[in-house]
Amino acid sequence: MKEKKTLNPKAPLYQAVLLLNKKDKVRFHMPGHGGEGGGLFASAKYDLTELSGLDNLLSPHGVIAEAEKLLAKAYKCGAAYMFTCGATACMHAALAYARTRGDILFTGNMHFSFFSGLTLMGLKAEYVPREGLEERLKKGAGSLFFTSPDYLGRLNGGAEIAALCKKYGVLSVADSAHGAHFAFSGILPDSLTEIADITIISMHKTMDVFGGGAVLCANGGCAEELAAYRALVHTTSPSYLTMASIDFARALWESKGEEYYREIADKARALTLPHGYKMVNTDDVSRLVIDCGGDAQDVLEKLEKKGIYCEAAIGENLVLIVTPHNVKYLDMLPSALEDVTPAPLAAAFVPGLKMSAKREGRLAVKRIEQCTGAVCGVDICLYPPGTPVIRRGEILDENAVHFIKDFASRLSPLAYGGVIVLE
Repeated sequence: MKEKKTLNPKAPLYQAVLLLNKKDKVRFHMPGHGGEGGGLFASAKYDLTELSGLDNLLSPHGVIAEAEKLLAKAYKCGAAYMFTCGATACMHAALAYARTRGDILFTGNMHFSFFSGLTLMGLKAEYVPREGLEERLKKGAGSLFFTSPDYLGRLNGGAEIAALCKKYGVLSVADSAHGAHFAFSGILPDSLTEIADITIISMHKTMDVFGGGAVLCANGGCAEELAAYRALVHTTSPSYLTMASIDFARALWESKGEEYYREIADKARALTLPHGYKMVNTDDVSRLVIDCGGDAQDVLEKLEKKGIYCEAAIGENLVLIVTPHNVKYLDMLPSALEDVTPAPLAAAFVPGLKMSAKREGRLAVKRIEQCTGAVCGVDICLYPPGTPVIRRGEILDENAVHFIKDFASRLSPLAYGGVIVLE
């Protein structure tokens, strides 16, 4: 994209990193690569630390503070906090805050980071089905966590859920990791960052941001305390490369977002798939979901042999994230799928194992084939999408063990192929 070479955005942190890089000749500071190298380390010269003029993420007062004010303005929220260790750390900061408010509720599918945060903090959360949500909120609660959009680009009534929370005085926490780009185009759904009390977004998923680049957006009276929790859960060695890319991407998308998503919408809507494949309706024009009529994982692997890499395969659904960078290749997809016949989809593993009375204990690792009858020690997720299929405290039966063995490469967390169990 030519903009990367010519655009001079209002991106104070990005510009400070560029400026200091011109001045910084001899580096006796971390990172240990010293800013030198080619190949993988071509960007090393921009990978800096808390030097004069670069501010401090955990106590911002200069260019980082300015960059975060611009983020908050772009996302139309009260405060926006950068993270370089992903939306997982954002979720843990949100949970740390929510634990002081009262009962924690959740509805719909949640990412593994929600459940891992509960485990690490010794918290419990109550699941509430969507159809009974308003009645439960009427009884009072501290917070409600929900996901919108989900991995398949569906909003799942996120705005309505946030409105219900506001009506009943319950803190709304939206995992909107896959909706970071929503704020930058009228073609896209409204961003929850201006509606929910707390919204988690992963800019690196859909924008020009390096891996781990996420933002925690806050409204109302929770902003100052969330800044404190950011300092507690975040690494003290944040990636300046990632932070500078967050700052740059925000400025670039503010300038080009409408143009980007008009092109994406036009090309996505004009796409004609070969026989046997059909588009699945989504709420996000840049999230393409294709019903393969068979095992999408088989299709994904066959496309990879042709040099086309997709985001995910979930059952019969093949998931593609379309961005300003790859939209020009979208026309290749129909012909690439023309001679790809998916294998039949195997019977899916059905969650809902028997729960053990044992919920606490030391963690141990067992070989998969030795796990029948053991009590699972963590929430095991099929990734993507990262939602639990086997819950902490469930007793592993033979079907579960076969499932873990067959899908070990896509399950987490496992310990070097072993299963984490409760002793």
